[in-house]
Amino acid sequence: MDQIPRDIELAVRAAAEAPKGYAGELPAVYRRARRHRIRRRTTAVAGALTVLAGLVGGGLAVRQNADATPPFNPAVAVTTSPQRLLLSGADGQYVAAQGDPSPARLTGDLRIGELSVDDHLLTHAVEGGGDYDRSIGLPDGRLVSLGPRGTAVGGDSGLEMLLTIQAPGRGTQQRNVRQEGQPVSLAAADATTAYLWRPYGLYAHDLSGGLERLVISSAMLDLPDDNPAGALDAADVTGDRLLIAASSRSCRPLLMSIAPPQGLRFLPLTSLGCRRVTGLRLSPSTGRVAVSYQKSGGAVRVAVLSTENGAVLADREVVAAGGKGTQTVDLAWTDERIVRGVAVPVGGTGPHELRQFTIPT
Repeated sequence: MDQIPRDIELAVRAAAEAPKGYAGELPAVYRRARRHRIRRRTTAVAGALTVLAGLVGGGLAVRQNADATPPFNPAVAVTTSPQRLLLSGADGQYVAAQGDPSPARLTGDLRIGELSVDDHLLTHAVEGGGDYDRSIGLPDGRLVSLGPRGTAVGGDSGLEMLLTIQAPGRGTQQRNVRQEGQPVSLAAADATTAYLWRPYGLYAHDLSGGLERLVISSAMLDLPDDNPAGALDAADVTGDRLLIAASSRSCRPLLMSIAPPQGLRFLPLTSLGCRRVTGLRLSPSTGRVAVSYQKSGGAVRVAVLSTENGAVLADREVVAAGGKGTQTVDLAWTDERIVRGVAVPVGGTGPHELRQFTIPT
């Protein structure tokens, strides 16, 4: 009775003498890798659902650690299409330096001027009536414009504000974007989105359907809630970068990320003798910015700064001090290293000759 049965003894010995599998054999490695991928995907899906729930329930999720400045990464892929140079505030008769056949009459309403890369003056008729506050040309040929239509008594708060999207050879989309008499202005536009300043911040307006979402609040930008655009001297949006020159600190433009919303850095021009910034244009990758600014003596200059560290890469006078009449300066990037622009005289007898300048960096 004290002996182990023979069949059990043989089974135990066979199990003990059987070789153990090597943990580093290729099939075992593949099995562990598959288990690891499954766990990682499960964790990623759970995290994505958590973020989605936060977006739906709370509007925008803002990164909590805003003290650290992230390293520069281009906000958008570099495009091969040059930015279009539309003339803002043009009022009078104009001719390009290349000697177009006859002067063009530009008044800011229904007729928008554009200076081509090869220095010819193009004109665009804006459909729908009304004076247009701003028009932006997209690389695909479309024109996005915003302006009032109608007649109002005692102010323009009752006027319709028409957002017009015109595509060459295709139909025109037009919608009233005024909300309850509140101010609205066009900050920038890209292939899918028009960026609008409204009370409480900057909104992304979908060009195809008209849906809007708040991308960054006035409070984060230290701007008044009721009319943030009214407290700005200049602004531009490209990719997920917003650059603003607030009137209270015009010569220290602030670079912001809008995805996620957070401040990145100031880009000061105070060492250049800046009195007021008059225009901003981010390069296609957002790695550089062209800034038109006015000096105390009245001269207008254009500086190019790195958005990564604020280094001044170029600085050139484009309007001399004591010049006749009022001139605005418009800017556009030919590529990532060359910015072009033009000084646009306003009013006067004309015709005014438009002389394009380029600044390589």
